[in-house]
Amino acid sequence: MTAFLDKKFINLVSSQLDKFKWQRATLANCRCPLCGDSQKNKNKCRGYFYERDGRYYYKCHNCSAATTVSGFLEKVNPSLYSEFRLEWLKEKSGETRDVRGITNTNTAQKLASKVNVHRGKLKHVLRISELEPNHAARIYLENRLIPESKFDDLFYTDDFAKVAEQVNPQTVLKQEARIVIPFYNDDGNIVGVQGRALDPHALRYITIKSSGQERLFYNLDKVDLNKRIYVTEGPFDSMFLPNAVAMVGASKSVNLPDKLRMRDVVFCLDNEPRSIEIVNMMRNLIAKEHKVFIADHRLGEKDINEMILSGKTIENIVEYIDENTYGGILAQAALSQWEKTTERWKI
Repeated sequence: MTAFLDKKFINLVSSQLDKFKWQRATLANCRCPLCGDSQKNKNKCRGYFYERDGRYYYKCHNCSAATTVSGFLEKVNPSLYSEFRLEWLKEKSGETRDVRGITNTNTAQKLASKVNVHRGKLKHVLRISELEPNHAARIYLENRLIPESKFDDLFYTDDFAKVAEQVNPQTVLKQEARIVIPFYNDDGNIVGVQGRALDPHALRYITIKSSGQERLFYNLDKVDLNKRIYVTEGPFDSMFLPNAVAMVGASKSVNLPDKLRMRDVVFCLDNEPRSIEIVNMMRNLIAKEHKVFIADHRLGEKDINEMILSGKTIENIVEYIDENTYGGILAQAALSQWEKTTERWKI
């Protein structure tokens, strides 16, 4: 069972690992996030996950890092590490838990009959716009004030494991009800999915990408390249801004898709100056001469969605972002001030 748990969390963290790919059933490799791997050849992948004696381990042939999956998660994604430890303790104590999700008979029947949904790709899903008004998934999105115009592009499933397997057959998950956010390439093919849990005790977000796919960007297939493009950390935040895309989570290294290079791009990361991960990413973006939104000390909200929930209009938010967008030396100075923020005031 421990190998199953290890592999599950390798798949969960894989969305933030550059060039991650399962080479065979028990061996995967990626660019090492601990040392950054080769700086001369961006295609070299010298980090490996491998199975031995019923457990998975990580080894980098560049920096010689060697650790368990637990140790790897602790360094790369502390949130997933906490989830891993919790599930490991449950497994050790013999506790089992099967989250069947929040659904009803009518929804289950509809899901069973759904085949080749949305551009001939996803099965076992329903559009949010097709759900009953009192369905948990619809209520969740309405409570976050997600624009109803986005409901046709969002889905619900009572078995995210089956959805994940369509995107990457190597994925091993248990049955859970989740909101499904698909990621498309320019050809309209699904290259990844993100599932948002409805069960408050489950891991909030699970992201699955197709084998060999690099970093996922939401809404990349619809963005207008001739206008300013806002890049947020998560899909939900991007749904409030005009002409926005979203990357999946923050990590130190961000490589823009080719189509976004040499465009008017502004990165809008979460307003969390105490997050080492976000601060490092900001530094990396500035060093690469990208423009970044850096909030001043008056902003009390953590992200775009919180700003909407606090009563701000989209027009107010866009104006505030544009007024606090920096590049070069000015960005370095603004970041230095932002890091010193010890408390927040509402604007």
